[in-house]
Amino acid sequence: MTVTTQLRHLGLTLDGEVTTDPAPSMASPSWWGADSECLDVRSDSTSMFVKTMIGHAKAYVDIPQAFAAATEAGALGVGPVVLAADADTGMLVMENLTESAATATLDKFDDDAALERLIAVRTRVREMTATITRAATVFDDIRDLIALAEANKVGLPKDFDWMIRLVDMAEQRILATGFDTVPAHGDGNVSNVLLVEDGRTLLVDWDVAAVMDPLQDIGVLLAEVRPFDSSARSAFEIAWGSYDQSLFDRARVYGIVDCVRWGLIGAYADAARPGTLEYSKLSDWQFLRARAGLADVHFHDRLESL
Repeated sequence: MTVTTQLRHLGLTLDGEVTTDPAPSMASPSWWGADSECLDVRSDSTSMFVKTMIGHAKAYVDIPQAFAAATEAGALGVGPVVLAADADTGMLVMENLTESAATATLDKFDDDAALERLIAVRTRVREMTATITRAATVFDDIRDLIALAEANKVGLPKDFDWMIRLVDMAEQRILATGFDTVPAHGDGNVSNVLLVEDGRTLLVDWDVAAVMDPLQDIGVLLAEVRPFDSSARSAFEIAWGSYDQSLFDRARVYGIVDCVRWGLIGAYADAARPGTLEYSKLSDWQFLRARAGLADVHFHDRLESL
């Protein structure tokens, strides 16, 4: 079934000549474009952006919830408007912003005002109680991904057991302190942010959205845009509303652990679809980041601070 046939099946009318151009993908080690195929679809009267999930993604993505969250995000104004969604075929059809928006890059958030706008949008996700119902911490996701890797004989780094020992220590410390939960986007990668010419900041890709500790959502963002404590403290205060050392340390721990999660996803995707190199590069990069964070002399101090 062609893309145009699928779109008509979803009730989307395409008149006249139809063009379906591949949307540009971001260079590795970013994840954007790695587990989905995107098309810029235009006809005489219609323009839309079509995202189709690659088959292996359903092993680690709750596609029905991800698409439902994308739909609610569009209605709420924190994401592109969704025109149609079909979780069975993995097709998500959104308004086409390719000419009026750009995918964010890290340098865009060197500006604190831009970072504040992004944080405000991510905070609004807490209103999405209707569609973000999957309750899972990053630790839960890691356990599921380890089981997936074992079932599929996925090769993992030689020091992976060491990583998991420290991840387990972090989980036990966080569980001992207790935490509240909120619906959250959960992915700090700025390639999941669209900057629109009219000033809007929009979120896309709701694959890891869940009901989670808000400090987890803050932590993954800080790991991306403020990797060093010296600049992360002020960003944390913007996101949390005040500064607290123990809560800051918890957010930083979450950011490190999240790298293990993405390393596992990349390793599984590489085994499921070998030969692309994009997945293995993502996995190697994320495990490198995790290794650096876990081996940092301050990691155990952070755990004690919790």
